[in-house]
Amino acid sequence: MSTIVLTPIPVFTAWAGAPRMAAIGYPLGLPFGMPGDPAWQMSILRATLQALVDIDRPGGTVHLPFEWPAELAEVDTEPPEPPPIVGALIRRPWQFRRLLAGDIPE
Repeated sequence: MSTIVLTPIPVFTAWAGAPRMAAIGYPLGLPFGMPGDPAWQMSILRATLQALVDIDRPGGTVHLPFEWPAELAEVDTEPPEPPPIVGALIRRPWQFRRLLAGDIPE
């Protein structure tokens, strides 16, 4: 079964070993756009699935033709407080390798 990752950070995603990538220039956490816009989200999903068809080799990347709307440039995409894993990695950044290896620190 072929798989694809929709990512706003294709360099990191490629480094992590993603099979195929659809790159999109959207903020982290909003790869499908703003919540509550199903038509726009569906267009991104369709483009991502088309990229899966178009990429003919593992590791390939397609840059989707979507641009973050200018009127949303000031949208606050940060969560009210960082996820616990962020705090753990700030306190102990040397555990990042363990995290990538699937050994989740406590």
